[in-house]
Amino acid sequence: MKAFYRFITSMPFMAFLLITISFSMAVATFVESSQGTPAARAMIYNTHWFEFLWGLFALNLINNIIKYKLFSIKKFSIGLYHISFLLMMTGALFTRYAGFEGIMHIREEQSSDVMISADGYFYAGLGGMEKERKVLFSEIRPKQFKWDFDLDGEAVKIKPVGYIAGAERKAIPVSNGEPAIDFVCSSSDNRGMQTIYLFSGDSKEISELTVGFDAGSNHDIHFFVINDQLFMTVSDSVTESSMTGQEGNTYFKGDTIELKMMFLYNLKDFRFLVRHYIPSAAFSAVKSVSGSYEDAVIVQVKDGDKQHRVTVFGRSGIVADTLRVPLGNKILKLAYGSKYIRLPFSFYLKKFTLERYPGSDSPSSFTSEVTLIDEKDNVRRDVNIFMNNTLRYKKFKFFQSSYDRDEKGTILSASSDFFGTRITYSGYLFLIIGTLFSLINKNSYFRTLPRKLKHYQVKGAGILFMVVAILPAGLSAGETENIPDIDKEVVKKFSELWVQGAGDRIEPVSTLAGEIVRKISRKPSFLGKTSEEVVLSMTVYPELWRSIPFIKISNKALADQLGVTGSHISLQQLFDEKGNYIIAGDVRTAYGKNPALRSRLDTELIYLDERVSICFMVFKGSIFRLFPSGNIEKVWYSPGNEPEEYSGNDLLTIKNGFGMLSSSLAGQKREEALKVIEAISDFQNRNGDHLFLSHTRKRAEVLYNKINPFERIFPYYLLSGFILLLILFIGIFRLKQLPVIINKIFLYIILLIFLVHTGGLVLRWYISGHAPWSNGYESMVYVAWAAMLAGVLMGNKHPMVVGTASFLSGVALFIAHLNWMNPEITNLVPVLKSYWLTIHVSVITSSYGFLGLSAFLGILVLILVIIRRSANEGKVNLIIGQLTTINEMSAIAGLYFLTLGTFFGAIWANESWGRYWGWDPKETWSLITILIYTFIVHMRLIPRLRGTVNYNIASILGLGSVLMTYFGVNYYLSGLHSYGQGSAGKISPVIPVLTVI
Repeated sequence: MKAFYRFITSMPFMAFLLITISFSMAVATFVESSQGTPAARAMIYNTHWFEFLWGLFALNLINNIIKYKLFSIKKFSIGLYHISFLLMMTGALFTRYAGFEGIMHIREEQSSDVMISADGYFYAGLGGMEKERKVLFSEIRPKQFKWDFDLDGEAVKIKPVGYIAGAERKAIPVSNGEPAIDFVCSSSDNRGMQTIYLFSGDSKEISELTVGFDAGSNHDIHFFVINDQLFMTVSDSVTESSMTGQEGNTYFKGDTIELKMMFLYNLKDFRFLVRHYIPSAAFSAVKSVSGSYEDAVIVQVKDGDKQHRVTVFGRSGIVADTLRVPLGNKILKLAYGSKYIRLPFSFYLKKFTLERYPGSDSPSSFTSEVTLIDEKDNVRRDVNIFMNNTLRYKKFKFFQSSYDRDEKGTILSASSDFFGTRITYSGYLFLIIGTLFSLINKNSYFRTLPRKLKHYQVKGAGILFMVVAILPAGLSAGETENIPDIDKEVVKKFSELWVQGAGDRIEPVSTLAGEIVRKISRKPSFLGKTSEEVVLSMTVYPELWRSIPFIKISNKALADQLGVTGSHISLQQLFDEKGNYIIAGDVRTAYGKNPALRSRLDTELIYLDERVSICFMVFKGSIFRLFPSGNIEKVWYSPGNEPEEYSGNDLLTIKNGFGMLSSSLAGQKREEALKVIEAISDFQNRNGDHLFLSHTRKRAEVLYNKINPFERIFPYYLLSGFILLLILFIGIFRLKQLPVIINKIFLYIILLIFLVHTGGLVLRWYISGHAPWSNGYESMVYVAWAAMLAGVLMGNKHPMVVGTASFLSGVALFIAHLNWMNPEITNLVPVLKSYWLTIHVSVITSSYGFLGLSAFLGILVLILVIIRRSANEGKVNLIIGQLTTINEMSAIAGLYFLTLGTFFGAIWANESWGRYWGWDPKETWSLITILIYTFIVHMRLIPRLRGTVNYNIASILGLGSVLMTYFGVNYYLSGLHSYGQGSAGKISPVIPVLTVI
């Protein structure tokens, strides 16, 4: 037994647990993506064997805390760090078994004291016996329980045998069923066609009309049966017509109408037809192809020798309906779904307020103004609940979750997890304290590594060779001769006008122009012209631009099909001599396909069609929404509009102003063009000044667009890093030391590039009003910055580290500027407006820079191992030791930041919607990465795994989990983390190639 205990508490077994748990969670994320969240929870997350693995992990951790004396004064910081994980696991255990969640729906001027449980329950009742169980069904694992009931001495056995997620009800004929009507209806409220089943006694409200079947005559439409024939009465006149459109009879209130199958009836724009009348029917379940919010549990009921199956509909989040199944002279009651939980207090909703971004339908924030009423404790107080502002009362927390479509009702999320949250938060506190003190505690392993570097007496070698050139973008200069230049002052003034751009953000024309040119040509500028000059020129000289190949085609097969030799096509080439759009048919076919079934050619056809449409919008000027509405919630007007709210000169400015600008520029009338721009600017200032950002921000944004800092600096990062590394490798073979001053000069130039990088981030933060990591592009730019910061902090005396960091930053910025990344500055959705999010993303994203540097250093070490020869072995070994030590420092720092960032994200989630851990794929892969790097940094404690080569190989392979966390989850798996997605629907094939490299 002692030997077994030593085995399960050993470091090798700890390594096994880390890999096994990581692999299990990785599988779960893919199961969730393909089979849904319930399947992943039922198969892995909520299973006892998964809990058992974590229990073994906790036992092993406790033993190693004691074994390595992490509770001693010298090692207290590391002890706190490791104890924090024990506290978090304990808190998670309390949350799983003692906490619960739910939702609360309240309409304005109404009160409620009940919430609906987030968990699903299955209920069965027979005679005086009742049974209920919390369940988590999935199509892979539908069998959750077996129940026995006693019916007059006979055993009745009940067990689920099947499950359909997203089920659709279908009435089918059975021998012992009830009469049912299958009818289809539609109305003027744009809900589309609906299939409705009514059983005898049912009553429904559909599109503000009441419809009943043998449920009393007080319905707008009342169906009833006489001698097996279906009749109806109506509350108003109804017309009858055949499916061919032939008009039939008109009936009036009070008439008894004999229903004709497959005839169309129209009552107050409510159209319906009865497809089938089934004298004896029961519901069956089929998989819905259109998407359904209802699931179905197929239950086997065994009553003595009789055995039959019944279908129970419901799902978690919706209160269950009870299905009544006759068994002899008694009724078996079955139900599946959520249940009501009564609270010891109530809320009265005074008002729900939805705030939108100016001139947009996009929500900026939403607030529930409620009165908390607790009669027992004599409490009555007004509170506001909104995103990131929760209400805590009596061990409950309430969060703003959603709202009704008519904006007159609110949906609050509620949770009760008093002990679990507090224990978990104490773990987070220990984690923060342990991390901070581990970075400064001279006895921690991290702090011993810098001292270890002093044993390597290798004087750094490097040489400076910077290529200072900005590569020209666009086509040959000869092509610009056909398009007249536009006066620079006119372009400047035009670029400073306000416009409502993508996502209804109010921004300078300069920003929109850059987005347009990138969208059409995939270049920041074109033909040697700035993006502002390009779009203005397109409005003035549309016929000239029709003949220029500036529309990007990314698919070679499509280019070959259209007879294009390069990567760009002109509008002229897309229209035949008669003016017909030659790809119109192909585009219609592509749009008609299911998005999941579209080929790459179909997708590129759609992209090409979008680019063509944008071109024509620019030609007409309709893409420039320059004129603000007096109503803050309305979108701005485009040139040529004639809004009723304006008259006189203002109306003329909207209707004709932009056309006058184009005419003036076409006639080379510079002063007249400037006056028109001034008139538009004056209109904006008079009618929309309260909507704008500050003019200082506008100038900053125009400057940012002009500088385009991140795209400019990545060639310098790449070149400087590559050349420095090349020279260092040459120096290893030559065994000669170069002057130290060269290294310092090189470091200063890298620092200069880094300062430009930092300035660009600060500028983008100032412009957008939020931290610059809200989408894929911004976070990649930040990763590049963090990687360079890691290199500067850890390698100021080691030029090979600085060169590696520079090259890595260049690669990250290069990825950020690939076609599938979107550099737009956008508005934030309400849930992202949180300081916890800012802390979470900044810390966790910076960890990617350290871990990326670790991987690149690992590659360098392996290269050095390969080129090591007897002539240079001494020097190479010293450099290998030096780089491996820095690699360890980088990996440990990255692990610290990754762990802190992940659990800061948990705090953000808990403060925003009441759940600090929900097994979302993003947070799961963050945890996987934490476990993998925990394994890597502890390899030195496992005899068979320790060693320089093994460690560096592991540091390279570990980057795969980082890439999966950052890219794979965002572009391959489902999840809540939209902030990392940019505009891409799927990841570029470049990423796997870069990963291999």
